Amino acid sequence: MSETLAPSAVPSHVPKDRVVDFDLYFDPRFSDDVHGAMRAARDSYPTVCFTPHNGGHWLVFGGDALHHVMTDTDRFSSRQLSLQPGASSAPRFIPLGLDPPEHAPYRHLLLKHLGPREIRGLEPFIRSWAERLIKPLAGQSECDFVRDVAEPMPVSVFMETMGLPLGRFHEFRGLVIGALSPRTPVDERMGLHGRIVGVLGELIAARRAEPRDDLVSKLLAEELDGRPLSQDELFSICYLLFLAGMDTVTNAMAYGMRHLAGDKALQATLRGEPGRIPDTVEEFMRRFTFVNTVRVAVQDTELDGVQIKEGEALACVLWGGSNDRDDPRQFGFGHGPHTCLGMHLARTELRIMYETWLDEIDAFSLGEPTPGAMHGGSVMGLSSVPLRLGAAA
Repeated sequence: MSETLAPSAVPSHVPKDRVVDFDLYFDPRFSDDVHGAMRAARDSYPTVCFTPHNGGHWLVFGGDALHHVMTDTDRFSSRQLSLQPGASSAPRFIPLGLDPPEHAPYRHLLLKHLGPREIRGLEPFIRSWAERLIKPLAGQSECDFVRDVAEPMPVSVFMETMGLPLGRFHEFRGLVIGALSPRTPVDERMGLHGRIVGVLGELIAARRAEPRDDLVSKLLAEELDGRPLSQDELFSICYLLFLAGMDTVTNAMAYGMRHLAGDKALQATLRGEPGRIPDTVEEFMRRFTFVNTVRVAVQDTELDGVQIKEGEALACVLWGGSNDRDDPRQFGFGHGPHTCLGMHLARTELRIMYETWLDEIDAFSLGEPTPGAMHGGSVMGLSSVPLRLGAAA
């Protein structure tokens, strides 16, 4: 038994048959195949189990248990969004870190700017970015899809939509990767968060002085219960958008393209029937769900036949819900009242990327995999997808 699995690390009320040796951040199997490691865990562990790693917490794999945890906000709070050290005392992001009914007015306010109609208006802009990045690859023999498309396309779309200067792309992307990485030391992570606060402070101040046609300017013009948003509210909302907008769609594109590059039959199907691309986007989000969100029990309760004590953290393994063989629900965009606000933008970006890619790239296949390109954590990332293009494929 390893040091992290010492009996003292397991609360006395946790049944021995529910204790597992699984590190959601640093399981060594993650570096080569995050979803394979999740599949092995799902097949070996109880639907709800306890790990002493990362301070000790529950793991929730099954669709039915996930549904209960993510919809019963009277028993399970979203006040803590990570298992990283210091997360329990960190400021609560608006609206993701607020529970109903407190979160609803903020969510409705943001949906005014991120709803289906608003995102449809962005389609020409999104397509222009896809074409700008993908067309130059048509004459090449290889590329790294993450570096050449999956990072710059959604991140640039987000930055322009938010009002951030594109010239600082690599700086901002690096800040988010470092802030979200479980491998970043606590002191360094705090420093990165401070730099993000500085960036957002500059942006908000600039738009107060000179509004433009971007999301921050629109938020400054909004009212909540007849009053403008406070500086703290703006910071919190923009901080959450910054972290999510600079990372999540990149990973969705990377995992999906990694699979598509190895599936010649599916490539042929989508080329012949591009109308099936939206359904394929949904299937990839289901199959390769990559977010693990956290809930905290706010009262003693029971889940899947075990006692959960007030204050205990539960890591909701959304991949497990999306791939529960007895549950058809898709958890790729979350579930319950905190379902992802950016899902309409993400779906549109993913669809347009695949449409453009299949129009411009005649043949492609997987190149040599990059060792250690995957990692676990709250967001299970994929940093490199080498592809062979054209004749090289």
